[in-house]
Amino acid sequence: MRPRLCLFLALTICTISGAQRSASIDSRVSGTLARMESKDLAAREKAFDDMMGLISEERHQARPSGKADVLAGFFRRHPDQADRVRVALIQLLSTENDAFISGKNTTPGTHTEEDGEYYAEVIDTISSLDDERAIPALVGAMTTGGMAKQGLLRYGDKALGPVLEQLKNPDALVRAAALGMSVTLLEKRNDPTSHKHAVDIIRSNLTDSASVVRSHAVREIGCLDERQDFVPTLENIAKTDPERFPGKAQDGGDGEEFYPVRYDARRVLRDIQSNKRCAQ
Repeated sequence: MRPRLCLFLALTICTISGAQRSASIDSRVSGTLARMESKDLAAREKAFDDMMGLISEERHQARPSGKADVLAGFFRRHPDQADRVRVALIQLLSTENDAFISGKNTTPGTHTEEDGEYYAEVIDTISSLDDERAIPALVGAMTTGGMAKQGLLRYGDKALGPVLEQLKNPDALVRAAALGMSVTLLEKRNDPTSHKHAVDIIRSNLTDSASVVRSHAVREIGCLDERQDFVPTLENIAKTDPERFPGKAQDGGDGEEFYPVRYDARRVLRDIQSNKRCAQ
């Protein structure tokens, strides 16, 4: 057989094989993404697992440095699939925020430990995306803690506006999470104006209607360089905050009762007096 003919046949076979692989990936991605839109939580969990399996199975690196590298590798190899997969994963987190945090279309108390692990994995995955469109979904997951917050930190100032907006959220837990995230993002700027803004946010939230927000603001004071300036305010809070919970304060400061914000104020005052730095 002539060399040119052999080369032509080899190239033709490679082209056909590549086209078949591409068609196979497209079909698998399409089917999996469709199942990720299911109204059934179990179906979404299975679809997400399948999607992550598809993303991981082709990786060329023997030891990728993390989930972000695995995702980026798949997007590089399949640029025609990248955007639709990114958008679908972000939308999935928004859906699960509704299910796990807002409780929409979900019967209270029905989530299992495995469901919780799945939700955490979705948050971790979206936190690993390099896509600004993920910011609203990560803001929606702020109350879950570390992974969502780490995801927001990577976007810096771009995430600040959406986070600040949540300080007006009717849900007290969301406001408390937004308070902490706002202060962190502002302090990350490392300039006097941003620091003053952070202090002002803390100060204004000391009078929030919800004790969980007031307590969070008190604890944030403990991490300020100028926390000594807040001693009179903390002393007043330690005596007068009105929210009483069942139980007894561990430090005995409330007698046989428990006022959680007063307790936090006393703890911060002790830390200031002993020059103990905050735990955050």
